[in-house]
Amino acid sequence: MDNFEFTNGNIELLDLVQPLWEKLNKHHKINSNYFSDKFKNLNFEVRKNQFINDKNLKLKVDLIKDKEKDLYIGYCISTINKDLIGEVDSLFIEKEYRKYGLGDKLMNRALEWLNINKVKTKIIGVAEGNESVLEFYKKYGFYKRRVILEQINE
Repeated sequence: MDNFEFTNGNIELLDLVQPLWEKLNKHHKINSNYFSDKFKNLNFEVRKNQFINDKNLKLKVDLIKDKEKDLYIGYCISTINKDLIGEVDSLFIEKEYRKYGLGDKLMNRALEWLNINKVKTKIIGVAEGNESVLEFYKKYGFYKRRVILEQINE
């Protein structure tokens, strides 16, 4: 763990997240059975501006850097809305770094922040096609509560 540097902040770190967010979006696009077009049309600038322009949203960004390579290799974005609903909005670790427990570190940092801010509810949205992450989130007490179906516009 000495080789990894953790940084946290908020809006000022979003630009550093972009390359990793785009890899996560590509992963969703490739793995989605029905909604790959939606991921193809997603744009980081639009998502970033949603975070910036929502004045009722508190935001936390955690980044992980491989100090040896001077390269960001993971991130987590957590949010709290005006109703005190906390969300682990986005989490990604580069594939070759997933064996080091870094996802666990990011989850614990996110959950600690949500707890400090006394959220009423904690949620995580999992994209269709990415169900393999459900087991990871179960370790933190997250379970399927409902499944939302969306009609495909052809």
